[in-house]
Amino acid sequence: MDKHSLHYDSEYFKWQNDIGQFGGWANQTKYTDFLKPNSTIIDFGCGGGYLLSAIDAKRKIGIEVNPLAAEEAKKNGLEVYNTPTNIPDEIADFIISNNALEHTLRPLDELKSLLPKLKQNGLCIFVVPCENITMEWKPNDINNHLYSWSPMCLGNLFTEAGYELLESKSYIHKWPPNYLEIAKQGRDAFEIACKQYGQEETTWFQVRAVARRK
Repeated sequence: MDKHSLHYDSEYFKWQNDIGQFGGWANQTKYTDFLKPNSTIIDFGCGGGYLLSAIDAKRKIGIEVNPLAAEEAKKNGLEVYNTPTNIPDEIADFIISNNALEHTLRPLDELKSLLPKLKQNGLCIFVVPCENITMEWKPNDINNHLYSWSPMCLGNLFTEAGYELLESKSYIHKWPPNYLEIAKQGRDAFEIACKQYGQEETTWFQVRAVARRK
């Protein structure tokens, strides 16, 4: 992520950080079915490190270009690098990412640079947005997404980057407007509400790819 948009400044991090801790709890279920304890996990675009802080792992490594976010991630127990090139090869059992790849200028190059960081047969699990044509352009959009992928296109991207693709599928899961109140009812209630709202609100979806180092 050494080549990145100038959009991600202190104001962006403050906006992201406000929901960071909750997001770490809420988003971990995108990955936990694949992860194993006592593993080394890299989080690409880790932000403040909240996702990995909510996941059981022996070693937690984050990749983050925003200096303020990187400092917060360190406080949350992550080793943090601003680019994959500074991380030793064949170190990770898993590489995860939650809605970060769409912010990069060259996503194919990013995936290629991450591949050697995986151990043999290590897994890469990425979740990205899939936006439809109702998402009209507007100036000063805080998300500033540069890309959007269908399951087909995301699968093609991972294959082109040299991974063995295991799956690339829609992931129907979206926080409802009253997500904080629902979360107080527990994990099961929150997951049901997110799946229901994900089917009702259709301006954008999520896609999850699971790929392996050959």
